[in-house]
Amino acid sequence: MTSAYPNLFSPLTLAGRVVRNRLVHTATVTGFGAAGRVSEALIAYHRARATGGAGMIVTEGMSVHASSAPNARVIALHDPANAEPLKRLAEAVEAQDCRLLGQLWHVGRQQLWSPLASPLGVSDRPDALSWTVPHVMDRSQIEELIAAFVASARTLREAGFSGAELHGAHGYLITQFLSPWSNSRDDDYGGDRIGRMRFLTKIISGIREVCGDDFILGLKMPADEGVAGGIDLAEARAITEILAAEGRLDLIAYSQGNFSLSLERHLPDMHFPSGPYLDLARSLKPVAGAMAVMALGRVTSPAQGEQVLVAGGGDLIGLSRPLIADPEMPAKTAAGREDDTRPCIHCNFCWGELVAGRAIACQQNVRLGTGDESAPEFEPPARPRRIAVVGAGLAGLEAAWLAAARGHQVVLYGASAEVGGKAGLEARLPGHEQAGLAIEFQKRRLQRHGVEERLGRPVDAETILAGDPDAVVLATGATMQAPELEPGGTAMVAATEALADLLAPAAREEGTAVLFDQDQTAPVYAVAALLARRYAKVVIATPATQLARNVPHVNAIGVHRRLFAAGIETVLGCRPASWHGGRLDLINLYTGERKSIDSVARAIYATPRRANDALAAPLAAAGVPVHLIGDSFAPRNALAAMGEARTTALAL
Repeated sequence: MTSAYPNLFSPLTLAGRVVRNRLVHTATVTGFGAAGRVSEALIAYHRARATGGAGMIVTEGMSVHASSAPNARVIALHDPANAEPLKRLAEAVEAQDCRLLGQLWHVGRQQLWSPLASPLGVSDRPDALSWTVPHVMDRSQIEELIAAFVASARTLREAGFSGAELHGAHGYLITQFLSPWSNSRDDDYGGDRIGRMRFLTKIISGIREVCGDDFILGLKMPADEGVAGGIDLAEARAITEILAAEGRLDLIAYSQGNFSLSLERHLPDMHFPSGPYLDLARSLKPVAGAMAVMALGRVTSPAQGEQVLVAGGGDLIGLSRPLIADPEMPAKTAAGREDDTRPCIHCNFCWGELVAGRAIACQQNVRLGTGDESAPEFEPPARPRRIAVVGAGLAGLEAAWLAAARGHQVVLYGASAEVGGKAGLEARLPGHEQAGLAIEFQKRRLQRHGVEERLGRPVDAETILAGDPDAVVLATGATMQAPELEPGGTAMVAATEALADLLAPAAREEGTAVLFDQDQTAPVYAVAALLARRYAKVVIATPATQLARNVPHVNAIGVHRRLFAAGIETVLGCRPASWHGGRLDLINLYTGERKSIDSVARAIYATPRRANDALAAPLAAAGVPVHLIGDSFAPRNALAAMGEARTTALAL
């Protein structure tokens, strides 16, 4: 095995334990727990990433005490029934020569998900997201939680974990003690910096006493909390210096933001530059002493990780979303197969699923959570056949290369000369360029597996039947449905049809542009930003009572910031009624009141779509088996499209 990244794939010893390379799967909530217990799905998830070559894995936050129980999917370390499942989890990971750390977690006032919970807090500052005011802990409650952290670390050691990470980031309990913004106590757990650190330092001392020096102990904390009066770089440096002088931690990682509007910094999406916070880790490393520093935050490539190590910006590279998209990224990279890695596009769909109360899911990796991620991706068919795939969007591309990889003879048809479909359109939007990585990956697989491409020409049933296929896969997408306007006026245009013109250079216009938003996804708001570049005034009208319903909250923060910055106006709870002579009328769905917008120069819509399935009937009438996938079956999201593509390709 060779690698172009010698530093990234060099070992590192922490607490006497060898970490085989510098790639760490950072703590990531999966939602695979069940009734507070370690499940087989959770074990399979971590086994796949250990098998895939990660040097170390930090589990998702595990609750150290019954007062920290956000939902039933969170693992309860304080539950004795988890002793045996934790051992099986440790064995599954450590057997692959991958070090496993359990993250010790108490949510404090962020007890947001259970209506019966009684949140505990450091002081009475309300939670910045829900405005919940916690119960302020007294000394006995604080000491009880310190003991719970220590006991939980001992549980991990007894289960065979290599170590533990204390979750002191993102506004959870340890952060609430450390931060001047959230800790207004006047006893010895507040006041000055030493007081604010006392909760943490007592936990660290207790863990060292019961777990010894050969147990990796790390801390995740912010270098920039992102709120005025909170932990900033200067405060993080001072805290780090004290921890380094005490010499009890092996590892420190810096992860930004809390549950205020700075939460988007926790999971920087594709609008952020690559590695936006690596400079923070680099500036803190000189004061970290013997502690290894983990650099993290939208590290987008092994090359970038190598550069961080070479430049002295960290000792370990923390990743999560890239390893969700492809658990074998480390092994593929080490073997010189980096181009074979399924990319993460940092869309944060995975996080959105968790907040919606479901287990983690990835639009690029539909095998996630199935338990078979480490198994071979496919098997050859009993009999190779001729397969026609019609439509070159994400679903069609995925079905085509996967069917060809299994051994079928595949022809891909597409009316456009460019592949990608809606994802290709999204990749042309400002801030969404990274969506194109998924398409580039699929194009490489088409070429590798010999898919014949017949693109850029009309596709009808006669053309497809002329190829004498044994089966046809229809991935022909869907089309936005035009709003019903009163007769006699100007028709609105679909955003997809207007995009080419909006992307072309043009002089600024004085009129108003109206975007009817019945889609509520991030690309729609990128289109709104394009309109704001062209027109003096832009109005978003929507039947909803809020914007960005279908955007994960961490991304929606940026959506709203960009809309406000562009001066875009919003009209909620309405639909378009008519567009005559530049005047566009909106009707309030709740009151029936009409609102007029004058001087409208352009009106476009992003609406529910109608499946493009017209080819199915004539092909089926000709006796050819037809498989509808993706939006041509029913318009949904990319996860559904990719999942159906895979299922269909494996069934052919």
